[in-house]
Amino acid sequence: MNDKRYNIVFIGRSGCGKGTQAELFKKVLEEKNGPGSVLYVYTGARLRELASHSEFFTARLLNKKSLESGELTPNSLAIWAYATEFIHGVTDSNHIIIDGSPRQALEAEALDEMFYFYDRENIFHVCLNVSEAWAGARMKERGRSDDGSESIKRRFAYYEREVVPTIEFYKKDTKHKLVEINGEQSIEKVHKDIIKAVGL
Repeated sequence: MNDKRYNIVFIGRSGCGKGTQAELFKKVLEEKNGPGSVLYVYTGARLRELASHSEFFTARLLNKKSLESGELTPNSLAIWAYATEFIHGVTDSNHIIIDGSPRQALEAEALDEMFYFYDRENIFHVCLNVSEAWAGARMKERGRSDDGSESIKRRFAYYEREVVPTIEFYKKDTKHKLVEINGEQSIEKVHKDIIKAVGL
């Protein structure tokens, strides 16, 4: 494949270590290609930034309906979040790392459209496989305010209901390179397995 631009999408249940592995992969790419060579897209950060602007009705609803109650953010807002990052940050030569999206088939289709629009071919969906028990223990250890027991249960249920079918979609579609990694290993071993799997 002539396209040497990496496009890496990290997916997996909450607490699987997506963010950690995405940051490590970004570091490797920047060491090879220089600072600024990677567009790092984390929809959660963009949505939290929106939520901080209480002057917007949308922000107030986002706080009330999603961030405070634990309900899922609407697909439309998630798509807006990473579409905004693409519009502002994609160049003809940089690599793209996406942390935590897509979650549903609708998001997956929108993301496919964006990769097609930007003429991206070298696309990997890296799925970190961990059990609920393993992920739950890790989430409790990190002590985030949105990691209460009920919130964790809702996110795990959502993962099984919505994200697993999205992963199955990637498995069946030959244009997608789905890489499944055992996430219940040391951070270093998971990182090495990802590097090997994508041929970096």
